[in-house]
Amino acid sequence: MSGSAVRYNLQSINPRQILAAIRREKARRAEGSLPEYIKQVWPTIEPGTRYVPNWHIDCIGEYLEAVDRHEIRRLIINIPPRHMKSLEVTVCYPTWSWITNPWKRFIKVSYSDMLSRKHNILSRDIITSPWYQGNWGDRYVLKGDVNRQNQFANDHHGMMYSTSTGGALTGEGGDVIIVDDPQNPIMANSETEREASINFFKNTLQTRLNDPKTGAIIVVMQRLHEQDLTGYILAENLGYEHLCLPAIAEKHTVVTFPISGREVVREEGDLLNPGRFDRQSLDDLKRSMGSLQFAGQFQQTPAPAGGIIFKREWLGQFYRQAPTMNMLIQSWDQPFTKSEGSAKCAGIVMGRRGADIYVFDLVNEKMEFTESVAAMRSLSGKWPKARAKVVENKANGPAIVSLLRKEIPGLVEFNPKGSKEERALSITPYLEAGNLHLPDPVQHPWVHDFVEDLLRFPKGTYKDTVDAFVQGVLYLMDKPAVSAPPVGTMQTHQSYWGAIGAETGRR
Repeated sequence: MSGSAVRYNLQSINPRQILAAIRREKARRAEGSLPEYIKQVWPTIEPGTRYVPNWHIDCIGEYLEAVDRHEIRRLIINIPPRHMKSLEVTVCYPTWSWITNPWKRFIKVSYSDMLSRKHNILSRDIITSPWYQGNWGDRYVLKGDVNRQNQFANDHHGMMYSTSTGGALTGEGGDVIIVDDPQNPIMANSETEREASINFFKNTLQTRLNDPKTGAIIVVMQRLHEQDLTGYILAENLGYEHLCLPAIAEKHTVVTFPISGREVVREEGDLLNPGRFDRQSLDDLKRSMGSLQFAGQFQQTPAPAGGIIFKREWLGQFYRQAPTMNMLIQSWDQPFTKSEGSAKCAGIVMGRRGADIYVFDLVNEKMEFTESVAAMRSLSGKWPKARAKVVENKANGPAIVSLLRKEIPGLVEFNPKGSKEERALSITPYLEAGNLHLPDPVQHPWVHDFVEDLLRFPKGTYKDTVDAFVQGVLYLMDKPAVSAPPVGTMQTHQSYWGAIGAETGRR
């Protein structure tokens, strides 16, 4: 081709056509990928702020795309604050979905009506922006007669409605319900606030899906307490996909994307988003917030991995063959009744040898009264040398003691003094000194759950195992390690002190 022909072809290219082709290609990529859409819309929602890409944005995006495809209908996302959870899930995702599904109706719920309205306004701002209108303005039109801060609609019957936890939803239904931080972090320890958010979710939100078979519910939140909304959903096994992204990986974890199958491997100590929260930033936050709040909001573990009252380093002494005990007991914490959210029946077999405490066996289930009675009979038959059966004098305890007193020997009613926390604190010196010994968890898998119950106490959902354990320790340590002989001959006393020496030597 001659040079004049080349010049002619170049001169014939229209720059406007090139720019239009580029714009169409970018729009096509944004329409097909929520993470790409977020990257392109960023200057519209955060002008003047640099967009910091990270794999967690892509991962959440794929989960939301799977929701849009009806491949996932129930989803929990636990992620630290300031990691774009609200912008991605509550603000951007619904506007992206409307590009191809303008008929969808979204209900957005947050703990604050003002916050929920803010998210809805941002969604509307995206839709009315020149960028969005220039790419997809021909897909639908916003209706002028339904265009408020907390509710707007389009001409395809699509709707976005925002409200607060406990707010009015009379007559409203949705195809996708997004619950974004249902409880104020400031009220993390308020049982009333937690119960209110859970009851609103159970009794109101779940009934607002237009079609329960195809509708989706997304819960995105930072963890605040073991009994927060996420804790309730997981405990009740409601069939939710669970994406949990702590700020700092506490163990080797593989995060698998739901559509592409992409895998991100997180080793212990890896940061979730180092471009925004580096190690120093997280350390500073942990110091200022305290380990308990940091564990919930940034690590998604409402109790610190190291423990609250009982520390993990105190719980690492395991045995395969226990020595002969000076005293062996059962300790029981009985519930009132078996029901949703009620306490469990906890029975623990424990022994003492000198200064050391050994745990041997554990029963821990929700039980009716008759089941609790059967459990005590069964454990007594299994451990006949556990002479004392210590039962807290509360709930079903006195009734069980009265029923079984003539059948099972050694039933002792225990009257605790002080609060559960005070009693737990009183036994910490024994654990800190290394006096607690647990069975090998390889042979006894229940030990893992027992340790986690101790670490989470008093923030855990169930406190029954810890109550029974603390009660048992208090009873054991209140008794002499070796029974002293009656006053008698010198030979008797020499035999007694000889036995003590022999015991010490064997230890």
